[in-house]
Parts: sequence; C-alpha cells; structure tokens
Amino acid sequence: MTGFSGIGSDMIGTLIVGAGAAALMYALLHLTRKLGYPLPKWALPAGIGLAMIGYATWNEYSWASRVKAQLPDRAQVIAEGQARSALRPWTYLHAPVARIAVIDRAATRPDGQGHRIARVLLVERWRNTVAVEQGVDCEAGRLRPPEGEWQRVAADDPVLTTICREGG
Repeated sequence: MTGFSGIGSDMIGTLIVGAGAAALMYALLHLTRKLGYPLPKWALPAGIGLAMIGYATWNEYSWASRVKAQLPDRAQVIAEGQARSALRPWTYLHAPVARIAVIDRAATRPDGQGHRIARVLLVERWRNTVAVEQGVDCEAGRLRPPEGEWQRVAADDPVLTTICREGG
C-alpha cells in the first residue's frame, strides 16, 4: 500500500474535480457573456460546489463496488457493513457500504486437528485492512474467533458456507 491513499486521496480527487469544474464553468460563463446571455455571478461557485459534492457522493457510494471489482476470483465477500451519519443526512435514506469482510478461499489451511484456518480480511473505508484468522470446523458447524473458544453457528453462516463448500 502506498502512502497516498484513503481520505487524503479522496480530498485531492475532490479538489481536482473542483479545479476542472472551475475551468469548465469559467469557459461557459465567458461563452454565454460573448453570446449576450450572461449567467449570474453565483453560477461559478455553485457549479464548482455541485461538481465537488457530486464527485464526493459518487466516490462514497461506489467505493465498495470498486474494491470488490479488484478482488481476485478466489476471494469472496462474506459481509458488508453500512455507515450512516448525521453529517450526511441522505445516508439515512440509503446508507453506503463502509466496510467489507473478505475470505480468500485459496489461503485457508488445515490446523492439524481436522479443522481449517481461514484468513478473513476486514476492509474498511479510510482505514488499514486488518487480517484475522478464523478457525472453521465444518463437521460440527463451529467457528473459533482469534484467541477464542469454539462456537456453534447457523448452518448458513457465510464463513462456514464459504470454507466448507470447498470440501472443508
């Protein structure tokens, strides 16, 4: 991972969109003035602001699909988490995906006791990705969190079904 990622790249992207919108709006204002139909003075900052808000909103709502598109075929998303915020009231109508849990099926390994160890990647927007190892007992339908005890889970648990359908 490079040092240029996360919220910093989002801010720089938004500023670049703002600069591009400023250039386009300035050209449009100049053109309309030449044609004798001048736009109001507030059109320039309004156009820039709308372009920046539009880009930031698109970037936020498309983040998860862009991350999932970059995953290898052997990786599977097992869970998604949404984020709502009072600072962004529209997220209460339709919350964007802010975090995903991914299993790389090819990276599972036996634990020597008849169980499997699955590596689960927890990917969250604007945060570092965290990898945790999850014990999987396909025959008994149990999972063991890191540093935890075995726990029985539902037969349709996404970790269990993802790992055990490969033959456990």
